[in-house]
Amino acid sequence: MGSAAGIGEPCIGCGRSTRVGSSLFSDRRTTRADDGTALYLCGDCNERAISHYGRQPTERDMVQIAARGAGFGMGGGGGMGSGGGFGGGA
Repeated sequence: MGSAAGIGEPCIGCGRSTRVGSSLFSDRRTTRADDGTALYLCGDCNERAISHYGRQPTERDMVQIAARGAGFGMGGGGGMGSGGGFGGGA
């Protein structure tokens, strides 16, 4: 898996495409950052977020996940449990 920069509407947790027509589109969550940037969270990463937070992640949580750079540009074992996203830091 390559960089998320080359795909449309990447998930903020894993970097996979959530654009219309992708297998992740139907379960994605969408919100906007304070600067108006659209943020997408795929169904798999939403489930990880629920496990981490113990509840459905709020829009604010999604903005914080995106601010940490969770998973972007990380292939294979990147994402929420490996330093970015939910697993690393406070």
